Amino acid sequence: MKGQRLLRVANTSMGVTLGLFCSAAFLAWGMEGAFGLMTTAILHLAQIVLAGLFKLSYVFRLIAQNQLGQRLR
Repeated sequence: MKGQRLLRVANTSMGVTLGLFCSAAFLAWGMEGAFGLMTTAILHLAQIVLAGLFKLSYVFRLIAQNQLGQRLR
């Protein structure tokens, strides 16, 4: 059960971080004229942080799959 819960949490966090990354990218690159320089800089920084969190979620997904005996992909 522990592996199944970890897999569910990892999949959810991958989806959430991907959605937040796409939103931050759209705001930082597509709507940069609507925000001040500080806000735009924070959005760019958020992209870096969210990409790292997405990768961390993927590592947890691999750990969960390994615990469950599933094929790693």
